[in-house]
Amino acid sequence: MTKINVIVADDHPIVLFGIRKSLESMNWINIVGEFEDSTTLIESLPKLNAEIVIIDLCMPGDKYGDGITLLKYIQRHYSHLELIVLTMNNNPAIINIVLALDIARILLKRGALIDLPHALRSVKKGKKFISSDALRLLEKIRSNGDGKKSLSAKEGEVLRLFSEGSLVTEIAQRLNRSIKTISTQKKSAMVKLGVDNDIALLNYLSSLKIDSKN
Repeated sequence: MTKINVIVADDHPIVLFGIRKSLESMNWINIVGEFEDSTTLIESLPKLNAEIVIIDLCMPGDKYGDGITLLKYIQRHYSHLELIVLTMNNNPAIINIVLALDIARILLKRGALIDLPHALRSVKKGKKFISSDALRLLEKIRSNGDGKKSLSAKEGEVLRLFSEGSLVTEIAQRLNRSIKTISTQKKSAMVKLGVDNDIALLNYLSSLKIDSKN
């Protein structure tokens, strides 16, 4: 049986360990690299004969960033790689933005060990795979639809970091954009979402979350 070469990238050692154990049970998977930051991952890609990268949406690493910025970099420079995106962020707007990048596979971390085999098989079959809990999140935002305009990828990335507790100045530094640009993108996203202050924005983002017991 021909094995598929896979890279795993996540900054949590326990998650890496769990994924490794899950993949080791599949005799058609060969793990060729494990990484805990985006800089080491990107600089190692040319040396590895990988076909799939299982990657955390939120990864440390100054040089290549994380989140949407990192995913777009990989798509641009390593278009042959299939991406399976893992995320702890259960904001459906962020998931929508990831899918808008034409990424065919996204899983929430809480169910990743169960969903990963299905996602990997979907690559072999050339099919998409969105985990059931991610689909429930998307259904919730669609059922609450009220004609609001879609967020851009950059706006969504700003909201992701804002929802995780980062200040505008910190987001600007992390995304290598000016404070003015980040502030403008945040305000634009707020207009699209119909909120007029930070508390309302955080409440809106929180209201879209589904309890982890669901």
